[in-house]
Amino acid sequence: MEIKVFKNKQNLKLKQAKLAVIDIGSNSIRMLIYDDFSSSRVPFFNEKAVCELGKNLDKSRKLHKSGVEYAYRVLKRFSEILNVSKISNVKIIATAVLREATDAQPFVENIETLFKKKIEILSGEEEALCSAEGVKIGFDNVDGLVADLGGGSLELARVENGDITNKTSLPLGVLRLLNNPIVKKRNLSKYIKKLLRDEKWLSKKKFENLYLVGGTWRALFKLHLFQNEYPVHIIHQYSVNYDTISKFVEKISSFNKAKLKTVEYISKSRTPYLPYSSIILAEIMNVTNPKNVICSISGIREGSLAKDHFKNVDDTQVFEKSLEFIAKKRGDLGLTFKKYYDFIKPVFDGNEHFNEKLLNLACVLSHMDWGLGAFQKAELVFQETLNTPLLRLSHKERIQIALSCYWRYCSIKYNPKIEYLSFLNNNEIYSSKQVGSALRFAHSLTSISTIFLEEFKLYRRGNSVFLKIPSQHQEIISKQVTKKFKALARELFLEPRVIYSN
Repeated sequence: MEIKVFKNKQNLKLKQAKLAVIDIGSNSIRMLIYDDFSSSRVPFFNEKAVCELGKNLDKSRKLHKSGVEYAYRVLKRFSEILNVSKISNVKIIATAVLREATDAQPFVENIETLFKKKIEILSGEEEALCSAEGVKIGFDNVDGLVADLGGGSLELARVENGDITNKTSLPLGVLRLLNNPIVKKRNLSKYIKKLLRDEKWLSKKKFENLYLVGGTWRALFKLHLFQNEYPVHIIHQYSVNYDTISKFVEKISSFNKAKLKTVEYISKSRTPYLPYSSIILAEIMNVTNPKNVICSISGIREGSLAKDHFKNVDDTQVFEKSLEFIAKKRGDLGLTFKKYYDFIKPVFDGNEHFNEKLLNLACVLSHMDWGLGAFQKAELVFQETLNTPLLRLSHKERIQIALSCYWRYCSIKYNPKIEYLSFLNNNEIYSSKQVGSALRFAHSLTSISTIFLEEFKLYRRGNSVFLKIPSQHQEIISKQVTKKFKALARELFLEPRVIYSN
């Protein structure tokens, strides 16, 4: 009976941790549900419907009739999903379309009745702020311009070393422009130039990075990624330098309807907007001259949640919680990864090519092999690690961790595809091999019990790597353990030394 009560309490706790956000935009409506937003900023449910509420808004000043009907059906479905899932912690935000439509009030009231929640209709500056906060969630050390392109508006925010210093909202949404009776594609550049010129702060300082937020820009970057046969099929933190992306957007901006029909890899609902998004991007780049243009999947929705719920949460706490969350999701028992980390860390102190953040993640993610056959492990764990649902990882960092996990399961004489190795310099490759070899060695010690990771010590002194073990555990040092210890020493370019203590 006591166990049953405990389980119920646990279930209640889990349900309360779940959090949903619904974003009602000019072009689409989307709902995200998070298992525990304080531990993982990646949703387990993410569904979008293109309703076009803001179609012809500039001309009619009203919500599009068929869009309203479709939106009601979509939101009814979202409501049913939340009810069945018993998720009551819900936030509903809306942007340009409900700010501007003269007949928005009845629609708003109906939706608020359906969800028994107030809709937060964001101002343009609030949109820009939330988008910037969302980008800060998805990247370390954000520094540059955040540009969020939606159906009804474009939000811009300057972020300097994590601080949001300037923000604005412009009437440059792709749905708005596609249906604008005055602004045609041929004179769009001139129209955009004028709007950007009025924002004096944009031209006062050049930007290191331009962070792109919004579905149409994600589609544009996805097209670039696949056309260039980029090996890491992850759009978040996909980064392209100024010259390369300039040539690409120039090409896409010239596409007519016939050419757009031939576009592959992206949703057909996004393709009509590609030339408009390319022209907007080109003009922003002309003004700001960024070195790197980077895609972000985290934006207004994540930012609105973080602003409300986790304004004062320390980044270190978030990282530690995310490690534990991933470990539990991946089947790690008793948070074993912490024992692995504490055991191998002394060997990698001060290693600038594989920092503590990556070492922690390698220890967590290398345990994703449960249920896999011996010959499957290295390749499958590599792919699983590469695609792990974490936001604050660059593509290079993903490859470093994935390589260390790969070499954790196979000898270092084997390599994954050369296209992945080309992302790293020699020092980064060597460091990944060393971490993989250390994890492989540590695993050989834990074939009986992970308790030995607490009793044994691994460290380096001078030109040697030492394994210090209590005398009563000498029998643990089998031929297999010795072989892997020597392999680790070779990778570290050190001499292996085993010492016994009383």
